[in-house]
Amino acid sequence: TEAASADGKKLLQEMIEGARKEGQLDVMITSSAGEKGGRELTTAFKRRFGLESLNISPDLSGQESQKFNRAVAEAKSGIPPTFDLMQGEAANVLSLMDVGGAERVENWQAVLAEAVPEAFKIKEKVSPETLAGWGFLWSTRTVALLYNPKLISEGDLPKTWKQKGDPKYRGAFSMPPWISALLMGILKYDKNEWLEIVRALGRNKRQVFTYDAAAQRMLLGDLKFFYGNADIYFDQKLRDPSAPIAETFFEDLTTMRQVLYVVRKGTKHPNAAKLFALWATSAEANEIFERHAYIENLVLSKGPISQKIAKVLKDRNIKVWSWFDSPETVAKFQWFESSEGKEYAKLVARAQKDGK
Repeated sequence: TEAASADGKKLLQEMIEGARKEGQLDVMITSSAGEKGGRELTTAFKRRFGLESLNISPDLSGQESQKFNRAVAEAKSGIPPTFDLMQGEAANVLSLMDVGGAERVENWQAVLAEAVPEAFKIKEKVSPETLAGWGFLWSTRTVALLYNPKLISEGDLPKTWKQKGDPKYRGAFSMPPWISALLMGILKYDKNEWLEIVRALGRNKRQVFTYDAAAQRMLLGDLKFFYGNADIYFDQKLRDPSAPIAETFFEDLTTMRQVLYVVRKGTKHPNAAKLFALWATSAEANEIFERHAYIENLVLSKGPISQKIAKVLKDRNIKVWSWFDSPETVAKFQWFESSEGKEYAKLVARAQKDGK
């Protein structure tokens, strides 16, 4: 309505003026964007809202989990936040919310409608249930099976997570040092059955590597395959079109994790932080993220990388699961905050590490 539009214009202008007075923004930006990408991103943001005088200090050092652990400790201790604005997966955002370390963006829908209309059209996905108004999605992480076609054919790869536990794959792949993707197994499988699957993976794995390190070891021929984010394939192919890397997807469970921006409670620059969080959901921001960091956003699906991944999934009729598909999946996500859920997560971590 016209009244809602007028409210949105007024609230957006107040946010812009507030950011101008604050004069500073300390923000996490994905490390894969690099200095050039970070600079282009912050420049585009300032230009979009006429904030050329705003000083933005982008942190491109990565280490998302460590930074959230520190933010949780800051919130518990009442220490002023290191960052005004943080980016992380939904579980990290929730952990910050749970200790009162996050600040909700009031009237976010009205401001989003005015500032980023393309994101407002899918607002339930951009700021999903339980995180609505707290977290704002700027990218997604879809799990793919990445492999070296010189070492193994697509036909010889495991089709499911369960098949990956077959002893014939022992030593063929690595596992990451985190469990965020593995926890999503309970979306499809019974908890006990899934734990046994992870134990088999833990026994079969060759080593523990981050996704980037695993990609390098696979290109060198040390690994035949590994699971990682689907956009890794595009990153490697853009660097070297002849790189021996291909990707496919698990038939039983292909998952997508949401990556969101969250404003820190107690920040000295709340308006600048909120404005950037909302703008990061835009097609303009997504284009820069995709061009410099090769990062997907399957929710917005505007950029070339996102569209290619979406097409492959559609052509192969592969369902993508996420924590925010339904009230039932949200409940499973929230279960990990219970004492029982936390104990289960520890068992999954041990299973991945030791196969026990």
